[in-house]
Amino acid sequence: MESNSLLRLVRYHWGVVVLCLVVGLTGGWVAAQTTPREYTASADVFVTATGGANTGEIAQSTNFSQQQARNFAAIATREVVLAPVVKDLKLESTVRQLRQQVSASVGLNTSVIAISVSDESRDRAAAIANSVSMNLSEVVPALTPRVQGDSPVRLQVIESAVPPVKPSAPNVPLMLIMGLLCGVLLATATVVVRGVLDARVRSSTQLSELLGAPVIGSVGYDRKASRQPVAMKDGRSLRAEEYRQIRANLRFLQSGERHKVFAITSANPGEGKSSTSANVAAALAASGLKTCLVEADLRRPTLSGILDLPERRGLSDVIAGDVSAMDALVPWGDDGVSVLLSGTIPPNPSELLESSMAAEALRQIRSHFDVTVIDCPPLNPVSDAAVVARMFGSVIFVGASGTLRVRDLRRAAERLSGVGATVEGAIFNFARTRSSSRYRYDSTRTSSTAPANAPGVRRRRGALPAEDRESGELFSPADGREVS
Repeated sequence: MESNSLLRLVRYHWGVVVLCLVVGLTGGWVAAQTTPREYTASADVFVTATGGANTGEIAQSTNFSQQQARNFAAIATREVVLAPVVKDLKLESTVRQLRQQVSASVGLNTSVIAISVSDESRDRAAAIANSVSMNLSEVVPALTPRVQGDSPVRLQVIESAVPPVKPSAPNVPLMLIMGLLCGVLLATATVVVRGVLDARVRSSTQLSELLGAPVIGSVGYDRKASRQPVAMKDGRSLRAEEYRQIRANLRFLQSGERHKVFAITSANPGEGKSSTSANVAAALAASGLKTCLVEADLRRPTLSGILDLPERRGLSDVIAGDVSAMDALVPWGDDGVSVLLSGTIPPNPSELLESSMAAEALRQIRSHFDVTVIDCPPLNPVSDAAVVARMFGSVIFVGASGTLRVRDLRRAAERLSGVGATVEGAIFNFARTRSSSRYRYDSTRTSSTAPANAPGVRRRRGALPAEDRESGELFSPADGREVS
């Protein structure tokens, strides 16, 4: 996985990252609070060699004491020293258990043995350290060979142990750092796993890269969309302006071809393809184009509810020969969008769409309108959209931010590639960021008495100049350029 992809995943899953870090820190703090406190007390024993009549002998004695100090430090944790300690202090622990609490070390080039004892009781730790140092001082002279009846070495306690004030364990800062590191590892693993198993499309750039097609527009998430799915009814809303931008970009697709057909589909249900189809058709009709909106979703039709139209005969009835295509059309909206609903839900939608009657019906509609928008079913659940895509050779793909999974997008692209269809452009739906959210119309500054061609006056939707309406040119130069 590339570093920029990982950073993008971290940015999109920042909540999970923060949660893992908090869990790690909390775990470190809980471990620090539940770990028994230990106190460490230390006593120092100095090793010296007896004898030495001159400077040379004294130097040799010093070297001898430094060498023997390491051997004596090893004796401090042996039974010969610890057994008397257990007896003198009446400890409940055995010699083996006490050995785990005692440690002895010698500094570099020194003859000082540092004896450290860790215990849950600060007073007991100091008592054990002092007892070990005293017993070591008594045992070592008895173990060394005697010279002229005396031991050549002598041990003396130079620093007695005192009860420590602060516990030596646990190390709370270290445990918090370890918990934080565990949280980082957990967050990284979680993000990587989610990125591999549940990667979702969260930006228009990502959608364009995965689909291999340009993104012709983004439509932001709007909680009011469920109450008013067709944004073009409110000409001054931000969503309406976003669909006008999409309309302006559609004019660059298949430039020069008359009577265009835009088949709009998505990978899965719930990505807003039907409301997108309705809004695109309304935006095209508002620019003065003779527009037809066809509902080719013969399984779960939704356009009648989006457009608030009554159920009636539609595409399935036209294909079956029960009604002609022109008779099944119903006008909708102020700009006269002609709508062909799905009609009666058939038992064999795929077979109907693959029939020659379906191709003939769509060709007939195409010849009567400047532009035709077809609301197709989603690609992954059924094969109906692939049938329509193969018929016209291309589609407009709608991808929902945070809903569309990468694996579903790739599967949908494979379906289109399998039937020889391409994606002309993509629409990024439910986008969470809007760079132009602060730029809105100010109706209080629009004069109702100003001439129609005055600067700063916006024409009524669909009110294009007569020469533009009568020319029949698809996507005239004025298209997509609202006068403001």
